[in-house]
Amino acid sequence: MTGLAACDSTEIGDSKDVNQDKIYMDYHISCNEAEQNVSLNLKYRFAGSMGTTLVLNEPSHVELDGKKLSVDSSEFAGAFYEAEKRADGFAGKHTIGFTDNKGKKLENNFNFKLPVLNSLPASADRNKDLVISLNSANLNPSDNIEINSLNTDSSFHYQQTGSSITIAAKDIQRQKGKTLTLQCQVYRNVPLQQTTSEGGSLKIAYRLKPVKIKLQP
Repeated sequence: MTGLAACDSTEIGDSKDVNQDKIYMDYHISCNEAEQNVSLNLKYRFAGSMGTTLVLNEPSHVELDGKKLSVDSSEFAGAFYEAEKRADGFAGKHTIGFTDNKGKKLENNFNFKLPVLNSLPASADRNKDLVISLNSANLNPSDNIEINSLNTDSSFHYQQTGSSITIAAKDIQRQKGKTLTLQCQVYRNVPLQQTTSEGGSLKIAYRLKPVKIKLQP
């Protein structure tokens, strides 16, 4: 086992060898709507968000909706617990349950709700700003929205909070093709309800299907 005081996030240690209240919960969930895929990557670290990754030694373990997950590891990621789900069957409330080596259980809930783009215009005027909006019912106020252009030699990138983003006419005018392809991504931070004194984070990233809009004239 490598030294537990190191800050290299790819190092691996054993949870039985550390102070259980110094275990940091590092949860990442990503969704690709086009592939209908949801990936959950759960890590436990010693002493902070950049600390040594931990293998949970029995009786310590982690569960997703009551099902125990197995540990995996790699040279570039350290130790982690992973699950793969279909996006179309994953909507709703879910629970991540972490039990430490002393038998103390900490549960954290999150709601998985795929953001939805509002109706898009069939075409856009090159000389006018273009507003892209999402259904606010599937957003949180602090969500960070990102929109990128795809398959173009005049790319642009927008990022902000809120339920809509305005693409400036000057960026549309730079497009040489007759079609504008856009991809929207939404990043969400979910507060943890139960943690050790070291804390933790739960981050969700949604990548929506690319959309196309004809450019006029």
